[in-house]
Amino acid sequence: MRDFSVRAQLTLWYLLVTFTGLLLFGVLSYGALRFALFQGKKSHLQGREQRLTQFLKENKVEGTPSPLTEQLRKYAIATHEGNLFEIRNPDGSLLFPLDVNKEDRISPGSDSCEQTVYFFQTLENKPAMVMCHLALLNGRQERLYIGGALDEEFYMLQVYRNALLLLTPVLLSLSAISGYFLSRKALKSVDRMTRAAVNIGIGNLSARLPVPSAQDEIQHLAVAWNQLLGRLETAVSRLSKFSADVSHDLRTSITVILATAQLSLHQRHSEEEYRDDLNKVVMECRTASTLLDALLSLARSETFSHEVAFQRINICELVVNGCRRVEDLAESTGIMLDWHLPDEAMYIEGDELLLQRLLGILLDNAIKFTPAHGEIGAAVSRTESEIVVTVRDTGIGMSEDVRQRVFERYYQADLRERKTQAGNGLGLAIARWIADAHQAELTVESMPLNGSVFQIRFPAAAGLQAAMPRVQTI
Repeated sequence: MRDFSVRAQLTLWYLLVTFTGLLLFGVLSYGALRFALFQGKKSHLQGREQRLTQFLKENKVEGTPSPLTEQLRKYAIATHEGNLFEIRNPDGSLLFPLDVNKEDRISPGSDSCEQTVYFFQTLENKPAMVMCHLALLNGRQERLYIGGALDEEFYMLQVYRNALLLLTPVLLSLSAISGYFLSRKALKSVDRMTRAAVNIGIGNLSARLPVPSAQDEIQHLAVAWNQLLGRLETAVSRLSKFSADVSHDLRTSITVILATAQLSLHQRHSEEEYRDDLNKVVMECRTASTLLDALLSLARSETFSHEVAFQRINICELVVNGCRRVEDLAESTGIMLDWHLPDEAMYIEGDELLLQRLLGILLDNAIKFTPAHGEIGAAVSRTESEIVVTVRDTGIGMSEDVRQRVFERYYQADLRERKTQAGNGLGLAIARWIADAHQAELTVESMPLNGSVFQIRFPAAAGLQAAMPRVQTI
């Protein structure tokens, strides 16, 4: 049965239950009818005994001189009950009738018949029920055997049995048809869920299965599957976002490596300068390797979360390293890159790799949208409550509408003045997420053709917090 469909299994189970019910009904009803018919026959035999004893009592009262055998013969003729009753002495010898054939005689049992006893026997080639009772006849105790034919009762039982045997296949056929349509109706909501599930793929995980209105197991199944689809959609979305973020950063690293290599090839450098260029390439390769490792770790994880390891960081050194990382790229495009730092070191609590990504995104964007002979500057400053990192450029700037949406994921403004191919709209969205992960505020001020100013405002209190790992979902 395991190889059958659910609908076929339900139909077969319904048919089996119906057959069992019909079988039990037939057996019980047949037994009840048989019991009722035999009880009726027993009552009939008891009535005949009462009529016989009453007949003999009336004869005795009237003083009829006929012997007992003569009276019994007249009673048998008058009632047409013939040899269906016999009277025997207590020792078992036959008292009445004496002229009955041996084959038609009632076979007395071994019972003394002090209590009424019933047994079955064939009389006159017909099934019969015989009642044996010790009765007082004319002042003498005699064994009274009264028999009654059961041909009518057995005929009724036979007709009822044939009716059951005839109706059972018909009822089973109707049950099979009804079971099929009932299972089809019961599984209609499952069919709808199946059709909806077939149309759900990796591209439309936001779709959900229809939930039946009935409070039953199928509704619970649909709700559970929708919850599973929700979790799957969230996991895939996180993985897709992380993959896009890593792809963006890898492209930045490749761009830096390519610019450094091209600049080294087109200009003569000293051995020390070549070594600096190679160190930049090595550093970018390590950054790319770290991003790939993070992507692989995320793909293997079950929660799709990124562990942010906060530690004490010198923000001034971070800005210097970030600027040096892209200075060859800026130089290759004819842009002057400079940085301004305070006299004393400033520290914050943060993830160094993520902050490098944040600063790299801002500097990379500045290079993209600043024309040749433009200027880009990075600076670190401090107020009473904040440590501020500023990235300023003299690029094409942006309108107010673009400025308000520039941090949205996948948003790309139609800027015809950009020097490079259009990106994927992820860079500044990643930068905003990194700033939020550090409880920092990332803002931008810009005017068309007047450049842009990005500022990262770290709360000064962040520098007093104990360094500890945090888990951020990306």
